[in-house]
Amino acid sequence: MNAFFSTIVPTIATAPPPAPRELTGGFWLPQASSVNAENIDATFYFITYLGYFFFALIVALMVIFVVKYRQRGREIHAEGPTHHTALEVTWTIIPLLLSILLFYFGFKGFLSASTPPLNSYQIDVTAQQWSWSFKYPNGVVSDDLIVPADKPVKLVMRSEDVLHSLFVPDFRVKKDVVPGRYTTLWFNAPEPTGMDARKAHHLFCTEYCGKDHSNMNRKVYVLNQAEFDEWAEYQRTADQRSPVDERYFRVAPKLYKRCISCHTLDGTPSTGPSWGAHDGLPAIWERTEKGLTKFGDGTTLKDYIGPGKEYETPEAYISDSILNPGKHLVAPFGNAMPTFKGQISDVGIQALIDFMKRLDEFDAKGNYLKPIPPLPQQTADPKKTANAAK
Repeated sequence: MNAFFSTIVPTIATAPPPAPRELTGGFWLPQASSVNAENIDATFYFITYLGYFFFALIVALMVIFVVKYRQRGREIHAEGPTHHTALEVTWTIIPLLLSILLFYFGFKGFLSASTPPLNSYQIDVTAQQWSWSFKYPNGVVSDDLIVPADKPVKLVMRSEDVLHSLFVPDFRVKKDVVPGRYTTLWFNAPEPTGMDARKAHHLFCTEYCGKDHSNMNRKVYVLNQAEFDEWAEYQRTADQRSPVDERYFRVAPKLYKRCISCHTLDGTPSTGPSWGAHDGLPAIWERTEKGLTKFGDGTTLKDYIGPGKEYETPEAYISDSILNPGKHLVAPFGNAMPTFKGQISDVGIQALIDFMKRLDEFDAKGNYLKPIPPLPQQTADPKKTANAAK
C-alpha cells in the first residue's frame, strides 16, 4: 500500500492536527469511531446489564429459597400453592415490556443503519477471492478503504464469486456481500486517522471464503476533506503522470497486490498459474512469448498467437487473459479468476505486461528491488509525511 498512496500539498501536511477525541469502547467493544456506534453501543450495554441484573436476581433468589425451604429432619411437606395470579401476571408483563423496549431500540438502530443519508459519498466495493476493491466516483481504485472524515459514506457492495462479509468493528458496521446481489451499508467516521497505519481502522471479511480468507484483512484510513480531495485527485492522475518506461515499477506493483493471492512470482503453486518459473517452464513472459502455455482442452498457446491467429502478439493474449480470464483455461486450473473489465485501465494492463517482462527486478511479493526515483515536482506522500513526523 506504500506505493499506492501519493501526495498531499505541503500546506495540508504542515497543518496542526485537530484535538484528539476520547473514544469510547471498553472491555467488551473496540473503540467507537463512527456516529453509528452510539446507538449500537447503548443497546448492547442495555442488554448486557439487563442480563447481569437478572442473573444476579435469579441466583440470589435461588440461594435464598434453597436455604429457607431446605428439608429439615425426615418429615416431608409437599403442600404448596398451585396458582398465584399476581405473580404470574408480574413475570409475564415485565418480560413483555422489556421485550417491547428491546425491539424499539433494535428496530430504531436497524432503520438508522439501513438508511444512508441522501448526501452520502458513494464508494463501490467489489469482493473476490481474496481481495477487496474500492472504487471511488472519480474512477480511482484502491485495495485499502480511504474515506473523508465527518461525512456519511455509503458502500455499495457486490461479490465476484462466493459469499463474503465486510466488517469494520470500530464503525459497528457489518454486511454480507452476496453473489448476484448488491448490498449497502453506511457510516460516518468523524475523527481523521491520517495515513498512519497504527491509527487506521481494521476491515475484515467475516465469512469464510476459501484458503486465503485471512488475506482479506484491510485498513480504513480517514482523511479530513482537504486531504481526501488531494489524495483522490492525485490517484486519478497518478498512472498518467508516471513516465511510460517507469510504470512497470510505479503502477504495476500496486496492481499486483490484487493478483498475489492467486499468482505467485517465485513458482510456488497457488490457485492460478505462477508467474515465476516452475516445473521446468520459464517465467510467464518467456513461456507466453514462446507459446509454451498448455490449456485444459489440449491446445497450447502456439495455436493462438501469430499472424492470422486469435492473438497477433503475446501482449494481446495477456491483456485478454486479464479482461476475459475464462476464455482459455490454463491446465490444470479452473475458472476461478474474475474479470477485471472496468477495474484496470489500458495503462495499468500495459504496466502489468512490462512488470511480467522484468520479474527479476522484483522480490517474491512484488516489491521493486531498486531505489525508486521521485517523480518530477512530486510532493510528500501522506504516509511518509506521517512517519517522518513521529
